[in-house]
Amino acid sequence: MIEAWLNDWFAGRGHRPARDANFYDAGAIDSLGLFELIEAVEGHFKFKFGARDFQDRRFSTISGLAEIVHERLHQG
Repeated sequence: MIEAWLNDWFAGRGHRPARDANFYDAGAIDSLGLFELIEAVEGHFKFKFGARDFQDRRFSTISGLAEIVHERLHQG
């Protein structure tokens, strides 16, 4: 569900990076797009990323970002 939503978000901007491809290196997002992505994810999934999330290497791929979002949503 999370990964599908992220794929749709990128597709809506004309990009379809592979799930494990670095979406920066693939040219699917730039610095402004990153802020838009963060805002969209936080708004849709109703949580706020923490500084630790942005330092997580997984943050740069759709599969990794989906894992981070899943973890944040299921924190105890």
